[in-house]
Amino acid sequence: MEGLTPEQLSDFKNKLIQKKAEIEGQLQVFAKKNDDIKDDYETVFENIGRSEEENADEVANYTDRLGMEHDLEDNLARINEALVRLEKGTYGYCANCNKPIPLARLEAMPEATICIDCE
Repeated sequence: MEGLTPEQLSDFKNKLIQKKAEIEGQLQVFAKKNDDIKDDYETVFENIGRSEEENADEVANYTDRLGMEHDLEDNLARINEALVRLEKGTYGYCANCNKPIPLARLEAMPEATICIDCE
């Protein structure tokens, strides 16, 4: 595979921007954006009530959301990295071996920065 066409690059950029907006929307449902650290969110601990059962629910919800926060932030970081690579002209090439990433992989996961062999 040769380098991506300008149309393909534009399509991937649009996909990445859309995925970024979706992830940020998901994070905003249960987390507050950290103004001091770019693309960092803080899971909000909700106060359901005062009983032991309600307190247990609060902790369980917080723990679940904390895990989701970290997963979504990881995805967001990969998307941002892909957008930077797109701007630098290195998008679509493996960050490890510099071989082109197969188009099918990019279509399935536009934030991919390494090829399947290096993964």
